[in-house]
Amino acid sequence: MNAVVERKRAPLAVSLGPAMVVQPTSPSEIIQVLTNPKRFPSPVRPTGAGSSITRCVTANAGTLLDMSAMDRVLRIEADSVTVQPGIRLQALAEVLEHEGLELVGGFDFANRTAGGAVCGASFEATIAGDVSQFAGHATQLKVISPQGKKFVVTESTKRLLSLMRLSYGLLGIVYEITLRVRPVQGFSVKSGKVSFKDFAKAGPKLESTGAGVKLYFLPFRDRILFELRQPAPDAPPGKKYAWKFKDWAVYSAVPVVARSLARVVPIRQLRYPLIDNLSEATQSLVSLNFLQSGSNATEQSGRHQSLGSGRFNHCTWGFPVADLANVVLSYKLFCKEHYARTGFRCDMPTVGFRLNRDRSSLLSPSFDGPIVTLSPLSTQDAGWDDFVFDFAEFAIKLGGIPFFNQTKNATPECANKCFGNRLAFFNKVRRELDPHGRLLNQYFAAYFAS
Repeated sequence: MNAVVERKRAPLAVSLGPAMVVQPTSPSEIIQVLTNPKRFPSPVRPTGAGSSITRCVTANAGTLLDMSAMDRVLRIEADSVTVQPGIRLQALAEVLEHEGLELVGGFDFANRTAGGAVCGASFEATIAGDVSQFAGHATQLKVISPQGKKFVVTESTKRLLSLMRLSYGLLGIVYEITLRVRPVQGFSVKSGKVSFKDFAKAGPKLESTGAGVKLYFLPFRDRILFELRQPAPDAPPGKKYAWKFKDWAVYSAVPVVARSLARVVPIRQLRYPLIDNLSEATQSLVSLNFLQSGSNATEQSGRHQSLGSGRFNHCTWGFPVADLANVVLSYKLFCKEHYARTGFRCDMPTVGFRLNRDRSSLLSPSFDGPIVTLSPLSTQDAGWDDFVFDFAEFAIKLGGIPFFNQTKNATPECANKCFGNRLAFFNKVRRELDPHGRLLNQYFAAYFAS
């Protein structure tokens, strides 16, 4: 049996971090951790690329399982691929592309791990017929229970599989994943821009559209830039460099410029219009001149690795598509009111996705119907926390749906209202599988009572 690799951390005076970090390389090492609470204190929380913005993976005074060393592709077949949970999705997409295959589901975080995408909520521009959560493409999961016992979940046990998808590491530690794959398929891309008012009028069409929809909201310019993806098997798969250039321009270059302008143009009345102009011009240039077609393989394996200085804050809420007209117009007013009152506004476009209705996971945010996500982005730290708090109040009033790994300041009352009996049933199963709360941290304890 391999020895468990651990790194002890000294406790912090104000906020406790994990007592230790363990980087397992095999299922047996995970079992060692779970079956020895004296050496490896609770809570035990798995983590991958660190793409979550909430405290869902924190293990205060407990044990953090860093799954990044378990990153191998184990098996590739005509319609599936089996991997360890620590592999990055972009790396997996590149491997599959060499075999003429692609992942069925998309993803918006280039560095996310397969385990994180299956166990945590995600968002993507879903085309008609596709599930909206990447987790829905998992057909088999091999798991280690909180007591250290191995078990396998497959499509033959659909109810249990729907529980394990988007389970946030609360029902067990996933150590092997089988995902659907398919031959590379093309899609066409159409881009354009509309005003908030005109978009609100077209909102009802989004309930039944078959297109994958990605949106960029510029509330202070009264612009919504849209990107529509339609299935087009005969369309060329697009150029990888074009998708890489888009990622670099939107998620790296523009944020870097925004940070630089914050230093050299301190007057916000001058700085923000410059950044808005740059954001709109960049989106228009890239979308209209470079992106007319693509495929999951081309887009995902062509992801640009964002520069560290281009990082930004973000937070995501979902809203029912049926309420979209009111939500969009209200969001524009909210942003302007908050800016007038506090002097803070996001310096990057708010990104949105339309997610299909998806019942493949019990805790799917779009379980009851299609939703549109709103993700404000900002390179600024000062004022961000207050904005996110006010945004949460705004979202809750308008029936916002939280993502446990991507939504800050979602109250337990809000989660209970959105997920209702599904949340209660999930918690019942969680207590049965983990009666001593081995995997339950303080963050989830607020949503899942012991």
